[in-house]
Amino acid sequence: MKIVIFLLTLVMGGHALDFSVGENGDAPADNNNTILIFGGIQGDEPGGFHAASLLLSDYNITKGKIIVAPNLAFESIIKRSRGVQGDLNRKFANISPKDPDYETVQRIKNLILRPEVSMVINLHDGWGFYRPTYEDSLKNPKRWGNSSVIDTKEINATAYNDLEHIASQTVDSVNASLADPKHKYFLKNTKTQELNDTEMLKALTYFVISNKKAAFANEASKNLPVHLRAYYHLLAVENYLKTAGLEWERSFELSPEGVKSVINRELEVRLFDDKILLFLKNPRKTISYLPFPVNKELNYRTSNELTAVVADGASFFVQYGNRFQTRIYPEYLEFSDAFEEVDFIIDGQEKSVPFASKITVKKYFLIPKIQNVRVNIIGFDHGKDESDIRADKSKMKAQYSLDNTGKIYRVEFYEMRWARFQQLLDYKKGDKLIKNAKTLDLATLKSAASKDKFLGSVLVEFE
Repeated sequence: MKIVIFLLTLVMGGHALDFSVGENGDAPADNNNTILIFGGIQGDEPGGFHAASLLLSDYNITKGKIIVAPNLAFESIIKRSRGVQGDLNRKFANISPKDPDYETVQRIKNLILRPEVSMVINLHDGWGFYRPTYEDSLKNPKRWGNSSVIDTKEINATAYNDLEHIASQTVDSVNASLADPKHKYFLKNTKTQELNDTEMLKALTYFVISNKKAAFANEASKNLPVHLRAYYHLLAVENYLKTAGLEWERSFELSPEGVKSVINRELEVRLFDDKILLFLKNPRKTISYLPFPVNKELNYRTSNELTAVVADGASFFVQYGNRFQTRIYPEYLEFSDAFEEVDFIIDGQEKSVPFASKITVKKYFLIPKIQNVRVNIIGFDHGKDESDIRADKSKMKAQYSLDNTGKIYRVEFYEMRWARFQQLLDYKKGDKLIKNAKTLDLATLKSAASKDKFLGSVLVEFE
């Protein structure tokens, strides 16, 4: 599973999330085989950003190259908003340097203007179903859903200049694999310049064609389930890639159920340089007393580009695209780097297990005694130190599991060593230490100094 690092930037008391960019495949700069794909330019369009994310996590481009930015308006995605700072897709004609989205727009433009990029695809979800003529309130020329959108019939470009022909081929390709005939795709030419469409003149695709590069927008209907929208997006993208001569492999069957399966699979979040793993599989709504360091900024890695850990007052929440996963209530501790792995006995077999790992257990596990180390099996409740005690599933308290089925449990390791309070203050002189997007006062620091130091944790999943 591909891991992507996300960096959080502290602004105005909250966190602004920058979009991520990934590359897949390889292509010479002069052969027109590099395709740029965007998702999530509006935060309430999950079909587009899920499809774009899968192009990085589950596709292997064997000929040509794709560059994918799946989460352009990442903060808006996390907050389930079309645009926290206004519609990002209406800021490409003109934007003030004072606009909060200014740097984001500049980054997007720089990607578009990369010399090797010859085609740009922007993935959207729109209401209803586009039809060339009026049928009813959901199917008419003013709707956008299930359409292949171009700004004009053709452009002056070195490659893929016949936009109408390429988009029409894509419409035919998608319509050959519809889940329901009612979902039929149509070509939508906005004739942006010809009609002086003031809104579309501000959009990303018009910026692209203004710079003599091919641009296509694929719209899936918001009236369809998210996995069906992503399915139609991927059908369209694959046809555009085929047009550009790209070849690929993917890890799932391109079908509605195949896409649903990969979108809904479990998530991984690794915290604080691989000290802690959260394996979110049908997760509980809250995780309490999760160790957080008093002397380190929040850092994490996730199993896809759409997952974020966001500070929210005294807690943090994990969000996967538009979907809330769980809320974390931290316990602030000193961390120790004394070692990075521990021994387990799993169903009678001894195994060395690194921190931030998940092990599978059929019947029982046991952690042999480690000198000066305390073991805490969350949900076991057999004393302060739970090393050298056989832990069976029947003895676990399901309400303390990470998941709602009572199968996944945290096993935490602590260095039993009194830490001098002065060691904490050495990180920053004064009476306050600002970390993890909050102010840790002296009382919090004293509390942390009185506890054992956290070494790391392992997850145990019972079959």
